[in-house]
Amino acid sequence: MSSGSPTAYLVWSVLACLFFCFLIFHLWKYDRFQCLKWSEAGRQPGAFKRFMSYTYIATLTFLVMFNVAYTFIKFKEGFIITPEGTIYPKPIELYSTTHKKWILPLLFLFSAAWACEIITHWEELTFWLFILHQGPKIRLWFDSWEFRVWLLGTVVAALGLPLTTLISRRDLDTCQAWIFLVGSSASTATTILFLYVLARFPEFIRRVKADGGEPKIVLRLVMFYQLNFGRVLFRFLFTIPLLILALDGVQGSHSINESPFWSDFLILLGGIGCFVSSFMTLLIFFPRSLTQELGYTTALIPSTVVDKPLMTTSTDINYGAGSSPMHAPKAIVHPPSVHSSEPSQSEDTTPEYEFEDSANNTRHYSHSHDGHMRIRQTWEQTQDIETDGQYMFDRHSRCLVRPHSDGIAMGLHPYVRTFRSPIDICDLEDDDHSLVQ
Repeated sequence: MSSGSPTAYLVWSVLACLFFCFLIFHLWKYDRFQCLKWSEAGRQPGAFKRFMSYTYIATLTFLVMFNVAYTFIKFKEGFIITPEGTIYPKPIELYSTTHKKWILPLLFLFSAAWACEIITHWEELTFWLFILHQGPKIRLWFDSWEFRVWLLGTVVAALGLPLTTLISRRDLDTCQAWIFLVGSSASTATTILFLYVLARFPEFIRRVKADGGEPKIVLRLVMFYQLNFGRVLFRFLFTIPLLILALDGVQGSHSINESPFWSDFLILLGGIGCFVSSFMTLLIFFPRSLTQELGYTTALIPSTVVDKPLMTTSTDINYGAGSSPMHAPKAIVHPPSVHSSEPSQSEDTTPEYEFEDSANNTRHYSHSHDGHMRIRQTWEQTQDIETDGQYMFDRHSRCLVRPHSDGIAMGLHPYVRTFRSPIDICDLEDDDHSLVQ
């Protein structure tokens, strides 16, 4: 299967290089590459997060290397003209010896990239299944059956695709077809299973809200739901065209692969789906928080804890805006945070002075590092959430949360209360939560 013109693979190369540049920019804005340092000892267990980070970045690195080198060889070899007068990309078996010896190493590189891609998406699928299947008893991720299923899938993916390349290496024209077949079949199956997560996710978000989840956690889950919805669509756009090419390449008369239009069209669709879905995965695995980067934070405080009038709507909280006190949220000052999306581990010792606007029930600080006023909004619970009962002080979120729900919800799992991304998992064995009566 040597289908696909040099131009089709050139599009893959351009997309891969552009996305790799964005990856570098995003990780720099995320935490200044701290997530890539092996000595980084932030939230535990750090080794798991670093393994998943390296696996995801290895996928993109291998794709850039494969596509650039494969495109270069494709352009160098060019096309052939069949006896019927059809112009067709030169088959691999007709390549020059200099170029042909590089094809097998490049195919091994491509199979390794696809194996890493399957590992990252398989981890996210099993993690969300772990969260959705929580019961009254708190389970640990590393002791769960979902984690064991991820380990099994990781071993199968890491060995399966390179072995596929090794077994089919005798015929390089069909070797790529077998890689497409095994990789696209596994990725399509993972994407189909993810439909179950999407179907359960709205109910899960409602349960988190009912159990008193912080606004930032709820907003992050809503954003992840929307990203995952779009990512599933683009992953089908990635896997199904390549699966069609693979099925045609390993059997039959290869009518699709021999068609200049359909072979290029399906390869282009696969490339667009691959890198758009990888872009969404980057935003899910390494989510930036513009709220924290700009120095704003939000926290949910039960109305039974803070005896203040119930605020139903939110308006501009800028000082002197002239907004009515009945429509203004209660806001208190919060010192400027660091410009990283990661939680700050240091305290700001710069002295500040505050004054209070009694009309707007807002206190303002007269000092900030960059000239922008830092305001911390604390939103009270609305009337659709029960406020009676016990509250648990969570040391990670530094606020009171409800340990149990009043209806079908089973209470917020600590992984949810401290949730940042599917690969940033805290270690509950080294953490304790105290119960506030």
